[in-house]
Amino acid sequence: MEKVKEFLSANPHFLGILFAIVGVAGLLAAIFDWDWLFKKDVSGVTYSLKKIDGWINMFGRNTARVFVGIGSAPTRPTSGTSQDSTTRSSFRV
Repeated sequence: MEKVKEFLSANPHFLGILFAIVGVAGLLAAIFDWDWLFKKDVSGVTYSLKKIDGWINMFGRNTARVFVGIGSAPTRPTSGTSQDSTTRSSFRV
């Protein structure tokens, strides 16, 4: 665990890049309806919302694709694009 902490402190942007790659993969999977993510792997019916199969069984494949697409979209800017108070004030309505 100590080596992981040292690696992340030496490479602070690694996790951001990793999350961006996973997010883009999820978004592309939702857009192109890739079977590796949306194929039902569980035999029978499961309603566990912790897995994609549960979302597919409960809401349908297309709705699960919408949920994955929204969930993989970025929700906030990265630390490299922080805004100071003068920038924030220009966005007030």
